[in-house]
Amino acid sequence: MSTQPSKQLEVVPNPHPDRDYEVSLEIPEFTCLCPMTGQPDFATIRIRYVPDQRLVELKSIKLYVWSYRDE
Repeated sequence: MSTQPSKQLEVVPNPHPDRDYEVSLEIPEFTCLCPMTGQPDFATIRIRYVPDQRLVELKSIKLYVWSYRDE
């Protein structure tokens, strides 16, 4: 897996697709550029979802979010 920003999300098989459970993620290190000042802004992103057959790989989500840093 890459260590560079990527708009590609990786998935892995859900080990318990027969169960309904919630996946909760927190990405406290999100940064982006303020469109007004061009200065960095900081935020925490929280994601909650109920997976079906696959789960989104955690590092993949961080790289995906990182890919929006300069947009």
